[in-house]
Amino acid sequence: MQKIKRNYLPLYALSGFGPGLINLMITAYLIDGLSTAGFLKNIENWTYANKTIVMTALFSVFVLIAKIVDGVADVPLASLTDTLKTRWGKRRPAILIGYIPMIITYILFCFPLEIAEHSLLNTIWFGVLLIFFFTSYTMTLVTYYGTYSEVTENDSDRHYLSSWKAFFDTIQYSIGYAVIPLMVGGLNIRHIALILSPLLLTMIIPFFLLKEQSTLPEDVAKRAEAGEAVEEEVPFMESIKLTIMNKGFIMWLAVFGIFFFGLQMFLAGQNVLASGPMGLNSWQIAIINSAAFAPVPLMLYFYRKVMKKKGFRFAFQTAMGSFAVAMLMFSIAYIKWIPNEYIRLAIGATGATIGSYGLGAFFSAPYAIPAQAAADELKATGKSHPSMYFAMQGLCTALVGALSTSVVWLNVKEITLPDNPVFGAHLMPYIVIAACVTAIIAAKYMPEEYNEMGKEK
Repeated sequence: MQKIKRNYLPLYALSGFGPGLINLMITAYLIDGLSTAGFLKNIENWTYANKTIVMTALFSVFVLIAKIVDGVADVPLASLTDTLKTRWGKRRPAILIGYIPMIITYILFCFPLEIAEHSLLNTIWFGVLLIFFFTSYTMTLVTYYGTYSEVTENDSDRHYLSSWKAFFDTIQYSIGYAVIPLMVGGLNIRHIALILSPLLLTMIIPFFLLKEQSTLPEDVAKRAEAGEAVEEEVPFMESIKLTIMNKGFIMWLAVFGIFFFGLQMFLAGQNVLASGPMGLNSWQIAIINSAAFAPVPLMLYFYRKVMKKKGFRFAFQTAMGSFAVAMLMFSIAYIKWIPNEYIRLAIGATGATIGSYGLGAFFSAPYAIPAQAAADELKATGKSHPSMYFAMQGLCTALVGALSTSVVWLNVKEITLPDNPVFGAHLMPYIVIAACVTAIIAAKYMPEEYNEMGKEK
């Protein structure tokens, strides 16, 4: 594949912005919008119809199934995009295969089949749409991320591309968690989702920037005969074996998976936490989310300074620690403990600012680590299967995310006390704190090479 010039890498990093924001809408807003559980304010806009239009227990099973299918599908889909044989190459056709159904299922998710309490029809409808959405989203993004090691010339360019992706992720989350709550003050959440749908067009950028040759066997053979360098194709089972035998990468998955359990629960339920236990309205939620995302560029600078001095492992531990402190502040800003809403707002905003230190790390590391692992393997062995590294990471996070957001979160937030309808949602920060602390301890056992990664030589 032809390398992309360094000055075009920021544009290439922008490609995943739209799909990422749309995925955020599904996981953080639209799934919760099917039920009124946990909401206290602006329920008519936070939810589809100011009522619970799915059977919550059964729907949580559908969410679990959708995310498991998504995670399991990562691996064969990654192998498909790594070995696809067409006259147009392998990456652009693979992106297109996922891109079209992703758009269709997202749009359909905004339209319930009926407006009725605890509807079985809606439960099945939204459950099936989730399965197809997550699978097509994964096909699109795992292909796109798999190109990170192929379109860059060297380690410096890979980190440059990952840093720009982290920057756009910051904007994505700022819109998702600061702008959208403001919009909820006057618009229903599913109408907001439709307004944002044109952003999916950012995913057409790779169709213009990627320059691929034919991957048909006869064309590859001709290039090899002409003396061109041809990457060795890695069969499905060998690709899996090479990935799981990379001990450093597998230890990274263990640490990131533990932390991701808590992170995903928070991202999926932050609007419920803010509206319910913290008792905040839409503009106050926007202030807290602005406090979390506005300082990220500066905090990312400090994070990189720490990494250059102490290495990736220590820097990532400090990032997880800052997130745990933020969760502790959110738990303190509890409507049952602090009656004054402005004091709760101040505590929450302070916690959000502290937590912003970790956000840049959480955005960049999941792109940089798999890309670096794939690039190192290509350099050492000549074997190219970068999408499989992202797929294995995706499989891990999908399974953990399914457990966190469907089995645990959707049922925990249903826990109520006679005088406290939001007690279950208040438990969420403590679960996140436990995940952060466990991951910090587990990170101590990561290979020494991860502690050297990122250090100034």
